[in-house]
Amino acid sequence: MAEDGPSGPSYGDIAKKLLDDRLLLTALELHYELVEAGKELPGLREFFSNPSNFEHSSPQNDNISITLSMARSSSQATLDSLEMTRYSEDGDKTVNERVAILEFELRKAKDTINALRTNLTVAAVESEEFAGEDPKITQYDDRIKPHEQRVLNFLVNEYLMQHNYKLTSITFADENENQDFEIWDDVGLNISRPPHLLSLYRDRAKSYLKSDVSCQSEKYNCTNTATQMDGDYSDLTKIISDLENENENLLSQLQLLKSTKDLSDVTPKMSKEKWLRPDKRNKQKVLKNSESSVFCDMLINKCWPDQQLPLMHLDVDLDILSDDGVELNLYPILRILENQRLRNQNDENILEAEKQEDFIILSVLLMHIHPDILEREKILHSLFNMRKKPNKKERSSIIGGLSWFLKYSNSEFFEKELLPQLWHLLIDKYAEKRLLVAEACSWFSPLINCESRQSLLSVLQQMLIEDTDESVRAATIKSIAINTVYIFDSDKYAQIEELLFVGLKDNLKYIVEITIGVLLPVLAKWAFDKGRLQSNCYLRLMNSLTTQIKTLDSQKKSQKTDHLESNCCYMVNAIRSILPYLVLFVASAPECISLQNEDTPRGELRTGFADICVGLCNPQIFYNDPNNTIGTVMCTFDAVVEENKITWPRLQWLFECMLPCLIESSSLVSIENQKLLQSLIALFQSFCCGFGSKFTQNKVKPLFIKKIQDLEKSLGKIGNALPSMSLICIYMCSVLAPIEREEHELEATLKKYVCTLPLCGVPIDVLHFTVSQLALNHQRLHELILSSLWEGVISQKETVRFAVTELLSSVMPYLSDINITNRIVPALITLSNDSNCDVKIALVPVIGRLMMSTNNKDTIEKCRFQMKSLMDDRTLSDSIVFATELITAFGKLAPKSDQVYREDVMMVQLNMYSGVAVRTSDITKKIELTRVLLDAFSTVLYECTLSPSAITSSLLPSLRCLEELCNVNNLSQKELSTMLIKEAESRLPSQSEIGSSVTQDLKPKMVKMFQSSNIAKQTMFWKKNNQSQ
Repeated sequence: MAEDGPSGPSYGDIAKKLLDDRLLLTALELHYELVEAGKELPGLREFFSNPSNFEHSSPQNDNISITLSMARSSSQATLDSLEMTRYSEDGDKTVNERVAILEFELRKAKDTINALRTNLTVAAVESEEFAGEDPKITQYDDRIKPHEQRVLNFLVNEYLMQHNYKLTSITFADENENQDFEIWDDVGLNISRPPHLLSLYRDRAKSYLKSDVSCQSEKYNCTNTATQMDGDYSDLTKIISDLENENENLLSQLQLLKSTKDLSDVTPKMSKEKWLRPDKRNKQKVLKNSESSVFCDMLINKCWPDQQLPLMHLDVDLDILSDDGVELNLYPILRILENQRLRNQNDENILEAEKQEDFIILSVLLMHIHPDILEREKILHSLFNMRKKPNKKERSSIIGGLSWFLKYSNSEFFEKELLPQLWHLLIDKYAEKRLLVAEACSWFSPLINCESRQSLLSVLQQMLIEDTDESVRAATIKSIAINTVYIFDSDKYAQIEELLFVGLKDNLKYIVEITIGVLLPVLAKWAFDKGRLQSNCYLRLMNSLTTQIKTLDSQKKSQKTDHLESNCCYMVNAIRSILPYLVLFVASAPECISLQNEDTPRGELRTGFADICVGLCNPQIFYNDPNNTIGTVMCTFDAVVEENKITWPRLQWLFECMLPCLIESSSLVSIENQKLLQSLIALFQSFCCGFGSKFTQNKVKPLFIKKIQDLEKSLGKIGNALPSMSLICIYMCSVLAPIEREEHELEATLKKYVCTLPLCGVPIDVLHFTVSQLALNHQRLHELILSSLWEGVISQKETVRFAVTELLSSVMPYLSDINITNRIVPALITLSNDSNCDVKIALVPVIGRLMMSTNNKDTIEKCRFQMKSLMDDRTLSDSIVFATELITAFGKLAPKSDQVYREDVMMVQLNMYSGVAVRTSDITKKIELTRVLLDAFSTVLYECTLSPSAITSSLLPSLRCLEELCNVNNLSQKELSTMLIKEAESRLPSQSEIGSSVTQDLKPKMVKMFQSSNIAKQTMFWKKNNQSQ
């Protein structure tokens, strides 16, 4: 009887509802449940057996309208084999569902294949067991089984390969295309591979030789069983083949939808130019610039010595054109690029360089062939944003790919597409992105036209002025330099010059050095070629230097002048670095070259000028006049200057504008600014060496003499402030010293100022600096310097002798032992016998420095003798200045002296002065002596080795006296004296150690005494007893 209640929905309705709502996983589970229950629905079976039902996808939220529905094709050279949702991160539900279904079907197919292989193996083994084991039963049966044939084929091919039958093996493999001889599992049996064919033959031969008729087994008749197994095997083989085909289809679909990590595995291995079909309208000619000069090549190598752009020289055949434009569907490739970029940004693991290059190449080539400008902009944006923080290698790959693209594109691409992207990246928060822009401008500049370079210059200008990262600013300066080489508009010179001074005024030394080493030579060459080197480049540099030196002079009383001095040094170095341009600019003037003739003598060597004629400032790099070589130009210039008959505007500018300006600025430099003074000396020395000794004598020397004479006149005027005498140092070190013919003039000048400046009341710091620089840089002048100082030693003026005593200490570190022994020691002996106490006192630190610096024993003994004579001099015994100088000298000398001299002379003398400090009634002397004595004792105690007796007899008594003196007078050194006493006491051995050491010393003596054979132990005390009686 039927039920009265309403009947529920049928399974067909439920299946239709699930399929309409795309609930595929639920529908698949229902399908398998119904199959197992024997209620299979034909609709579900047909749906899941048709792969085209899974080709639909839901709309995406990105801007690229891409459909995944593509026609299937057996060709492996189409885009159908590419993966369309590679590296997708938004997790499309439809694709995920289909992936899960395919994975489930793939697992089922694999399980079926494994089960069939197992059944086939069991059948083959059972067939062999029924075949019998009688070795003599060898009746041939031509009905070979398929699995037996595959096994034998495998063994035969293996035998042919092992015995070098290569041609036969190749032919055999071609005749069996359905079998892979490289893999044993391809046979289809789940058993280990059998032995080699030769081993099987040998084993079978042995069994024949050893066999006997009486022990042979009975042959079983298994013909029916074998026939049945052959049929089963044929059916199983057919099923396996069908399942393998289905497995391959599933794998291809799965690889199409599932995200993998290897783009090259799914991309067909085909040459890129095969699938490129650029439109004829988009094909552009490579920008034809003139060949890069040697200067440009050296500039690029100097700016980017380690950066290589392999992608810049891609070998792609762009002549494969199509009249129909782009033949391929670009949208799937665009989707791959977008997913690749998203994965690159979010995946912490860096892709291999090859895969990154593949992505960049694909992006660049797609931009080249894509007709839509909006899509090209998206690809370009994806390329620039491939990484949040691209490293050096990644930046090089991106720049290389875009540089290749620029070679085959027109100017509109740069202006409308690439340049806006560069402007956009200037505000990126990651310095690596901005660095990418700065580096890219260097390589883009040669590939674009002049108008585009000016736009690129605006980008670089903003980066240099506004960017806070030093690496970005450094790369920007390099790009500005390279961009300047390709700018031919003279109106842009002022803009580049402004950027030069922005770099020169940077707070970081690294940035300033790059500006001087890279951008300044490029600007100098431009000014050189345009005839503006003096009127623009040098004039601006000198005006800036003058302003900075005046600022430094006005703030010399301030404590914070180091930064100002550094800026001045940078400007001086900038002027000096491009002197080769100035020398050739003056020497190659038409007025000078026109005087060239065959009788022109050979020019002089400029040995002191070679150190700055390097790199971009090498005349052989920037000067390329084919009619006049550098040697010819300089020989003509030397000859014209020597005659001193004519002049020309460029030469006249030197001694009318440049030199007076530099000399005037140098006269404002204080001797305290020794770094700046050294830079100015190097500048004038290079200037004189570059223009030659004849020009120096005829033009430079008179200008210095005139200015120095004005300084000397100002010294004699009462009420005038003492001017800086640093110009005298520059004159002697840079104008006179490099020229050997001027040695007599140099000696006379040095003697003059050694004997006159002390009498004028001028500080002799300038003489200290002068003799030290001369001795340091010119070894051939040592004898000259010593002769000049000897004039001061034998001078009748006490002030001069006192000054010379201090000058000797400035020159001693640079002299040889011979000069020390033959010239310095006699001078010290002469001064030690001087009648003036100030001279003797000034001699103490000089003798101390000499004893510290020399290893000559004779010199040290002579110095000790002179020091003893000064200590014994009664005229100095009451001098507190002599005492402090002697104590200070002993404190510095103690670590360098031997222990005997330290304890017998120094410690005794220091102990004596400790008593003087206690006994003196002058509180000022007490304080001064206490200070220098505690400093000396600190050095002796912590840096020297003292015997316990010296500590007990000299050091501790002196320290206790000083401690008492500090306590009584409440001096600030009180804690120091207490600490030194504790340290000295800790150096002494304890009483137990003393007693133990005495016992240990007496014990061997007593043992030796009692063991002596000359002593009668029974009568050793008789003598004493007899004497008592």
